[in-house]
Amino acid sequence: MKHIQILIIAALFIIAACGKNDKDYKDFAPEGEIVYPGKADSVKVYPGNNRVKLTWLLKMDSRITKCRVYWNQRQDSVEVPVTRTSGVDTITVLLNNMTEGAYSFDVYSYNAKGNVSIKANATGDVYGAFYTSNLQNRLFKKAVYSAGKTRIEWVVADPRTFGLRLRYKDLAGVTQTLQVPSAEMITNIPANVLNNELEYETLYLPVPNAIDIFAASTVKLTAKPE
Repeated sequence: MKHIQILIIAALFIIAACGKNDKDYKDFAPEGEIVYPGKADSVKVYPGNNRVKLTWLLKMDSRITKCRVYWNQRQDSVEVPVTRTSGVDTITVLLNNMTEGAYSFDVYSYNAKGNVSIKANATGDVYGAFYTSNLQNRLFKKAVYSAGKTRIEWVVADPRTFGLRLRYKDLAGVTQTLQVPSAEMITNIPANVLNNELEYETLYLPVPNAIDIFAASTVKLTAKPE
């Protein structure tokens, strides 16, 4: 009998403690349990010319109402409104007027109550004048003309190049533009070129997923008679 009384007293203590803990929890979170929004998934960085594009996925959490991106050690940020659909949503933001350099981006999602998700992070670069100033133009072996045609023979292109943009004026003074692939070794122009003068700049993609093409400084050349 005494053993039963001890068990009853112990049970009462447990119930009282649980009640107190529950009260303490409600005092700490008066609106109930905090539900954290789903984390941004698959954050990607697409470099550009003094700009950068970010994308990420929002998957199962339909309560997300906005996201915020931080960079520059949280000194800069942008808020991104979100309208969720029933499926997986891709969020895209373009950041302009960015200083050239390396960046670390932190992405958070929020619900209507202001609750914030855990951090999603991605790193990437922004390119600009310094990068462009170091670009080298593709070299050519010779530029010649004969019988109303102009031919340019190229040196093997740097594998980082995206090709080049070649310009000249026809005999009517109209500017013509040709896109020359990096693999092309001989460019034939089946027309007369005004004053036999041409110009070009070599094009670069700093990384395969860059959103901008960069050009080296313009090179002028004069075709010689063959």
